[in-house]
Amino acid sequence: MDVNHNGGRMAKWERRIARGIGTLAGAYWAFILLIQAIWGDTTVSSEGMILAGLIIIMVIGVVIAWHWEGLGGIIVVIGSIALGTFAYITAGHNKLFAVSVTGLPFLVAGILFLTSYWKKEKSRIP
Repeated sequence: MDVNHNGGRMAKWERRIARGIGTLAGAYWAFILLIQAIWGDTTVSSEGMILAGLIIIMVIGVVIAWHWEGLGGIIVVIGSIALGTFAYITAGHNKLFAVSVTGLPFLVAGILFLTSYWKKEKSRIP
């Protein structure tokens, strides 16, 4: 069997899984952000602004990764580390749970985007 062919097939599956995880996580957090903007408090704390900014960065990173896995993957990985760190610092109780539901899905998607990109690029090299 051709190693490049198998690498290309694996890269496709990684990209599809990354798109699924990233899109679900991004849609979930964008929905939460939208609901909070419509029906939430009129006063927004600095913590809420930082969280909203990180979520927007993550959603933009996933959208970029749909077209350019390398660039989007880097944005998603860096953003997920920032989001996870922010969740860990600001969570009162269950810090690991807060990290796992905020940053971890994006981190997994970002890593899958990057590995898909690297495998795709590696299969292009003769």
